[in-house]
Amino acid sequence: MSKILTIAAIFLLTACGGDEAEQQQQQTTAKRDCNLKMGWESRAPYQFERNGEITGIDVKIFKQVANAVNCDVSFVEKSWTELLTALEKGDIDVLAGATITPDRKAYANFSTPYRDESFTLFIRASNSYNGNTLSGFLSRNQKVGITSDYFYGKETYELMNHPQYSNLFVDSNSGEQSFFNILYSEIDGVLADPVEGHYIIKRKRLHDKIKASNVHIPSDSVAFMFSKKSIKDKQLDDLQAAIRNMVAKDTIKTVIAQF
Repeated sequence: MSKILTIAAIFLLTACGGDEAEQQQQQTTAKRDCNLKMGWESRAPYQFERNGEITGIDVKIFKQVANAVNCDVSFVEKSWTELLTALEKGDIDVLAGATITPDRKAYANFSTPYRDESFTLFIRASNSYNGNTLSGFLSRNQKVGITSDYFYGKETYELMNHPQYSNLFVDSNSGEQSFFNILYSEIDGVLADPVEGHYIIKRKRLHDKIKASNVHIPSDSVAFMFSKKSIKDKQLDDLQAAIRNMVAKDTIKTVIAQF
């Protein structure tokens, strides 16, 4: 009789143990209640797709931020102009690598700046221009590729609105496309973040076709943009705190170093 009871007890304990293990596994694999929609456009090494995964400097940084506030991240790909509209409507929650401007503040909250971004003029390798000003390049009737709704700084926008130079700026949906527009002779140069530009040249093996010029536009700090319609006060405070913590601990530099 005691033997039967012992076997029954062992069976009961095993069953209970199995239930606990199953519950733990369910808790581990359960989706989080919070899901943040991050808008992205192809801007390697900041945001790009590799082997079916969305990755890059900005993406990895924000994934760590989301993890700190116990949120999942999903991704929506559009052009930068479309992404700004989607953020304003609340269709997406966050954009990365954004310059803080008064117009954008009307519909978005900005995080603490987390990295700097500048622009370099990349030109055809055979181009003889060796000056260091964008106005000098434009004065030669050279066309410059830009990405729609990017903020290139006050001086560049003054040139974009100058009657002599305005028609020399050519919009494109992506910086990478502008690099190929140089090869097709549709434009003569492109303004791009130097990290992004050199990454495109290396990845597309364009070293003998495109080069960085001496024209450099001073860096500006960029931040994450959060939709005022979809991200409310408590969640915004938590996200802001997580980003400030990463900046304070220099975690951002560790992520950038991976690329």
